[in-house]
Amino acid sequence: MSKKKKQPYVDDGHTVYSMDGVDGPIWKRKKSQNNAALSGKERRAAIRAAFQTFAPIFFGVLACFSATALLLFFWLKH
Repeated sequence: MSKKKKQPYVDDGHTVYSMDGVDGPIWKRKKSQNNAALSGKERRAAIRAAFQTFAPIFFGVLACFSATALLLFFWLKH
């Protein structure tokens, strides 16, 4: 079996992926037509539900950081 020789890469200047953003700048994007129209009461209920969902996670992470800071404080106090 003979191995194929690898050809050296030659940069020909073509763009593989455009780095200027797919949809353009955020201020020039068109708003989606699929937005769910919520009343003020429904919007407040959705925001309250999101806070109730993410609050335990937030406080858990906050407690872990606090415990770590407290342990480091006592460990480095010597």
